[in-house]
Amino acid sequence: MSRWLNSPVAIGVGAREVVVGARTRGRWYLRKRAPAAEPVSVAIPDAQFGTGPGVLDALRAALGSLPGAGQQGAAAPAAAPMIRSAYVVLDDFWCNHAILRGDFRTLRARELEAVARAHFSDTCGIDGDALVVRLCVQHGGRALFASAMPRALHDGMHEACAAGAIRIRSLRACLPQLLNRIAAGCEGDALLLFVAGELMQAVMIERGGWAAYDAQRLFAGDAGDASRLAELAGQLFERSATRAGLRREDCRIYLCGIDMDPAPFAERFAAAIRPPQPALDGSLARRLMEVAQ
Repeated sequence: MSRWLNSPVAIGVGAREVVVGARTRGRWYLRKRAPAAEPVSVAIPDAQFGTGPGVLDALRAALGSLPGAGQQGAAAPAAAPMIRSAYVVLDDFWCNHAILRGDFRTLRARELEAVARAHFSDTCGIDGDALVVRLCVQHGGRALFASAMPRALHDGMHEACAAGAIRIRSLRACLPQLLNRIAAGCEGDALLLFVAGELMQAVMIERGGWAAYDAQRLFAGDAGDASRLAELAGQLFERSATRAGLRREDCRIYLCGIDMDPAPFAERFAAAIRPPQPALDGSLARRLMEVAQ
């Protein structure tokens, strides 16, 4: 039996591609016995770029192309299908993010969700019931990082996986994971910059606390021009800084995502730091799949 049939599934959902691979611990051991199966990649057609149906069609096609996908239906009728687990990481293109400031120490999870849902409903003009909200409260309870994704996309992904006898155990956006891993070690004032695909995102950290979130769409050629990215990062800083008197020249910038020349950033900020992180080789969707692994 193929190990694909026993392995949990890792799924990376980009803006233009969906990549599905096996989520296997101890992969070094498996490689000694048999070559690891290549992940399955399905592109989202340009005509469906940025649409939920485009993502769901690509996801169904990728799941249907997995080794052994057709064997589930060939099992004996009396035998219950084996349910595999899936771990999904989304490109932040599909989500809205926000940092909310306040005293959240005494609020329960349901109350926090209501606060975040109301924020996205007011700022994005979207019915709160049409959103699925994820939350992360910073240690100390004074800042809340909230993410929202369309409920239709969320439910559609669960349904597409369920049709292939796969249950999604984790469905998360990329940036919150990065924030938890890197921002925890940021002290003082800093700008956490994440550049990948067609999106530049920034989290403003003031005196060690999450202060603001902002994002900037990138045009063709921007991602390969470090000077242009540094200029845009300066604009994000000006929009995100909340404390009076905070200057860009006194703030460190952390460069995450694609490989960027730090020199233009170091000219504008106090220091440009590249945190240890895996290389962003290949497509963004494949990198997201690797994060899900």
